[in-house]
Order: sequence, then C-alpha cells, then structure tokens
Amino acid sequence: MRYPALRHKNFSLLLSGMLVSNVGTWMQNVALSWLIYKMTGNDPLYLGFLGLAFALPMVFVPPFGGAVADRVDRVRLLFVTQSASLALATLLAALTWSGAIRPWHILTTTFAGALLLAFDNPARQSLVPELVPKEALQNALSLNAATFTGAALVGPAIAGALLDVVGAGWLFMANAVSFLAVIFALMGMRGAPSNDDASAARKAPSRLRDALFGGFTYAAASPWLMALLVLSAVGAIFARSYQQLLPVFADDVYRSGPGGYGALLAGGGAGALVGAIGISSMKNIEHKGRVMIGAGLALSGSLALFAMVRTLALGVALVVTIGIAATVFTTMIATVIQLRVPGPLRGRVIALYVSTLIGLPSLGALGSAAVAKYLGSAPRAIELGALVFALAIALAAPAQLRRAPGHAVAK
Repeated sequence: MRYPALRHKNFSLLLSGMLVSNVGTWMQNVALSWLIYKMTGNDPLYLGFLGLAFALPMVFVPPFGGAVADRVDRVRLLFVTQSASLALATLLAALTWSGAIRPWHILTTTFAGALLLAFDNPARQSLVPELVPKEALQNALSLNAATFTGAALVGPAIAGALLDVVGAGWLFMANAVSFLAVIFALMGMRGAPSNDDASAARKAPSRLRDALFGGFTYAAASPWLMALLVLSAVGAIFARSYQQLLPVFADDVYRSGPGGYGALLAGGGAGALVGAIGISSMKNIEHKGRVMIGAGLALSGSLALFAMVRTLALGVALVVTIGIAATVFTTMIATVIQLRVPGPLRGRVIALYVSTLIGLPSLGALGSAAVAKYLGSAPRAIELGALVFALAIALAAPAQLRRAPGHAVAK
C-alpha cells in the first residue's frame, strides 16, 4: 500500500476528520477577514488587529500547550478543544444572523479560537505517533500535513464562491458543523495503540519549568538553531504575513470582490500543496541550506512581483509561486531542526518553531496593515516586507552555503 499509515483505523479516522474540519476553518477565515474589512469601512488596520488577535496566543501559549499535552489524555484534550471551537463558530453565526456582530466580537472570538488551537495543535501532533507504528510514522506525518495544505486549496475557493450568495453567517455555521467530523472521529477511536516513547514521556516526572523552558535553554546554547529560528521569524513577519492583506488586493486593486479573495487564497493553498508534494517525493535533499536560501530568495522575489501586478490572473499565478517557495523554505528549516535536535528535546524545540510558523505571520500582519494604512498602499507595504526579507536571506546565505551537506539524525 502506498500510504501504509492509512491501514490504521484510528489514524484514518483522525485524518478524515481533520480534513473536513480544516476546510471549514479556512471557510471561516475567509469570512472573518472579509467581514471585518467591510464592517470597518475598508480599513486595512483592522485586518492587522485580526492578525494580532490570532498571533498573541499562538506565539506565547504553544509551549504551555505542549507541556499540558504531555500530561493528560490527548484524545480527551482534543475533544474539549474541538467542542469549544464548535461553540465559538456557532456563536459567530448567531451574532451575524441577528445583526448584532461588531468588530470586537470578531477579534475576541479569534483570540479565543487561537488560544484553543495553542493546546489543540501540540496535542494533535503528539497523538499521531500513538496511532501508527514507528515504521509508518513518516508517512502519517506527511499525510497529516497534507490535510492542512489541501484544505487551504479547497476551503477558500468554496468560501469565495458562497460568501456573496449565503453570507458570512452560514460560513461560520458550516465551520461549526465541520468540527463534528473530528469529534465523531475521536468518539470512534477504539483501542488506540500507544507509542512506547510517547507514553513514557507522558508518565516521566519532570518539573513544569523544564517542560516549558527546556526548548528556550537549548536554543540559546545552539547558534545554528537560533539562526534558523530567527530566519523563520523574519520570514514569518515580513514575507508570510502577506495573506492578511489579500482582501485589500481583491477589493481595491483587482476589483474582484470576495470571489477574487477566495481565488487568491486558493492559489496560495495550491502552491503550498504543490511544494509539499514536491518535497515529500524527494528521498533526501543533500544541500538543505542551499535549497532553503534559494526558496527564500524565490519567496521575496515573488512577493515583490505580486505587489506590482494589477490583474487578478497574474496575481493568482504569483500567489501560487509564493505558496511553493514558502512551503519549501519552511520545510527545509523544519527538516534541519528535526534531524539535529536530540529526541528528548524535540517536542519543546518544535513548539518554538511552531510559534514562528503559525503565530508570527499573523503578528507581522499588524505591522503590514499599519504600513499599508500609513502609505495608503497595500502593494507598497508588501514590497517593503519583501525587501527586508531579501536582506535577511542575503545575510544568512554565507553561513548556510558554507555548511557541510547532510546532517546526522539526532538521537
């Protein structure tokens, strides 16, 4: 079987549930960004506030979420986080249908949803090794990542087509219903096999201080790791934060409305999916640093070109390229971290990387939105971000290009 992880029922249940739920999440994200942008008189700064509301929990809380996930039943924790997320989406739908929704409702529920995700994501990632044997783990992790990139292609396209037809409220309710797919999957799990290493880690006594700050301590003592985390952070803040400004491009630059916004998001999802499939099809990339630098330069160049074009078709094509380059760039950083960080510290260090991967792009969106409002031009804000990221890549390139190819797997 080409995908051996799918032989295991519990993993297949979780995977199918997450695919449905991620599509719903992307549909809600499209509706939230568009709704707050139009409610505030096309003020791009509120898109930045929306990014900030998501970023704060996802930057600071994942290390604590990971420590909790190592100490409780992960399936039960996921049941709680998914049920609470369902309730938030239902609340958004009710507020929208009643006409009572205000920008602060959107910002507050976004903050609460990100807080739940800061516990949900570490629990879900650490649950996967308990659902499949070790020989199928790499395949399982690849499939798990594909559920998000695949949903990023489908969800925005559906939302863009339906937003003007049914309204934001029904998209929020669709997301609420999508959480039932994961909840039913969790309820259907029976006799989940337990990974010995994960079970031992969960039972092993350790101080909460070590669980929370062990990754910070290791990173501070590892110049190579700190350099990768800083580069990932710079890319997140100045390059990968562009998505939060896409409603401005769809409405003011391309004059294409929510359909154009959905097309731009779907283009980014398509690029991410192509990049993920391309990387997973390669057995081993010898010069990972060189590939990372090349992808970073491609990302900054594609962003600069995207800021210059004024037609939707070219914009979507460039967003596909941006998605490919961003996926290759982040995957190379993650691969080097996974290979070089010792096993007992891997989860806590990965939590730091997750903060840069998921949290910081939304934080950077606030800065991009502020610059866009100050300059009166979203394209100019993206151009400046691409320039800063290109300078960071140029500074990092000499060290990465000198580094010996290949890395030994850390034990």
